[in-house]
Amino acid sequence: MIYINNKNILEELKNKNNFCVIIDFDRTITTGASDASLGIIPQFLGGECLKERLKNYQHYRPLELDYTIEKEEKRRIMKEWATKTFTILSKYLTSEDIIVNSLKDANMHLRKGVKEFFKEMYENNIPVVIMSAGVGNLIKEFLKKEEVLYSNIILISNFFEFKGNKSYIDTEKLMASSNKDYSKIPEDIRKILDKKENILLCGDIVEDIRMIDNKQRYKTLAIGFLDHNIEDNLEIYNNNFDIVLADNETFDTVKEILSF
Repeated sequence: MIYINNKNILEELKNKNNFCVIIDFDRTITTGASDASLGIIPQFLGGECLKERLKNYQHYRPLELDYTIEKEEKRRIMKEWATKTFTILSKYLTSEDIIVNSLKDANMHLRKGVKEFFKEMYENNIPVVIMSAGVGNLIKEFLKKEEVLYSNIILISNFFEFKGNKSYIDTEKLMASSNKDYSKIPEDIRKILDKKENILLCGDIVEDIRMIDNKQRYKTLAIGFLDHNIEDNLEIYNNNFDIVLADNETFDTVKEILSF
């Protein structure tokens, strides 16, 4: 289902070529039924890694989708979840080969129309910034596997480094859904984005709105994919996104709405 809450900004973006895209990865680029990038490696490894991951996921995922929680408290909870999750992964992720192999049979799928959308952005030289609180190494490999990692794409995420048979990541500097905001984009990229007349933002949780600066909101068309807790969260999504695509809509719908 499609809910259009701001026709003015939609019409403005339709008539512009000088824009950029800032987009979330998990369950935005991928389907609502896909596993998140943070869950792919534990699913592949199984055992204690999967057990620990599931315990945390079952506790924190409902809290991520609960918009009755006070904002600052939710930020604290989401940071806590990210820290625990990456600490678990660091224990079991012993080589980059695990990342590549974990994608072979992973439950991770592009939304219908994403390939065509990304190709269109590339052919028109439109910058696409992908921001994710997931595992950047895995996301990069997935985009390469799906043949959509074009030169106009900038991926900003959490990346593991590998030395010997160990992986390292600074949990103090993690990008979580609680702090995934515009300031995390490198300054040189922000200078390019700031010159764009409009921004197309796509995400699957309300917090994704923070991927832009508040002063850019007037020139941003924000599209929210709502695939979970639809009845409970439709109102808050409509209050925050200019367009809400509910119940497993596709990027074919995005292209149709924008007349690409």
